[in-house]
Amino acid sequence: MNPSTTEQTLETIEAMRRQEEHYGYCVTDYLSELTKTTTATDIPVDASCRLAMAQWCNQIANICNYKRDTVAIAMNCLDRFMATPSGQEILLDRNLYQLAAMTALYSSVKIHEQEVMDTNLVSNLSKGVHTPAVVEAMESKMLMAIQWRVNPPTAMSFMRMISDLIPDTSLDCYERQIILDKTRQQIEMTVSEYNFCSFDASSIAFASMLNSIESICLDSGNDEFYTNFNMTIGTILAVDGICIDGLRNMIYKHMEENDINIGIVQQCSDNVTKKSISYTDDDVNNTAVNENSQKSSPRTVRISVANNAA
Repeated sequence: MNPSTTEQTLETIEAMRRQEEHYGYCVTDYLSELTKTTTATDIPVDASCRLAMAQWCNQIANICNYKRDTVAIAMNCLDRFMATPSGQEILLDRNLYQLAAMTALYSSVKIHEQEVMDTNLVSNLSKGVHTPAVVEAMESKMLMAIQWRVNPPTAMSFMRMISDLIPDTSLDCYERQIILDKTRQQIEMTVSEYNFCSFDASSIAFASMLNSIESICLDSGNDEFYTNFNMTIGTILAVDGICIDGLRNMIYKHMEENDINIGIVQQCSDNVTKKSISYTDDDVNNTAVNENSQKSSPRTVRISVANNAA
């Protein structure tokens, strides 16, 4: 691995960590605040509503071949919007919340994909409930509320960088691919679930990779690699070991409750109760980055989505 490439990767990760911590990309537990302002007659948005809209966004992404990062960015923008005074009002109207979620995906696609969804398509996807003009108005309201911060670092982007910090000699190609596949599965699950939205993307990526690596290490007996990865990446990310262990347990619990990759859960869930790792700068090792190339959206995006999406 080229030392200059490694240094650049570490600098990029550090910049991404600063971005998620200090530049307005954090998400608060906005639904807990909502209960203090609602009345008995209100039927406000809840976690199940968010899950439904996240699943809808994933369905559109599947049909149009959009990147999973695009969905993650859309949900992050939606969550941050809901935490603002304007968003808190929307949380009292499920119809407006649907509009906000669709608009978040529309905006994210426009910024991060090669082919946009126009407002007429968004209106068609809502079966005419929301007009193009209303979509545009909601987009303006959302962007102003989140101060045009539409480029959050995602857990997937952290995963890609972290994976390139793993020396080629540490894993064979098969093991590396299995780890990445299992990590992606966990990350995609966390994007859809409200309980994970307030965690930093870096923490979700790290916790998910630890879960995946541990499952491989249990089979291969490569405990040294797991320990070194935990210490090294934990130091680079400057995360709290206790927080990461708690997050790993949350992921395991959700996977188990929903029968997601249950084999990993049975193998690994008891091991997260190990003593938390304390990360220090002395444990940093050299490490490099390979962002996936941007995928093209299909030229038939309007027809495909309109015919297939709910």
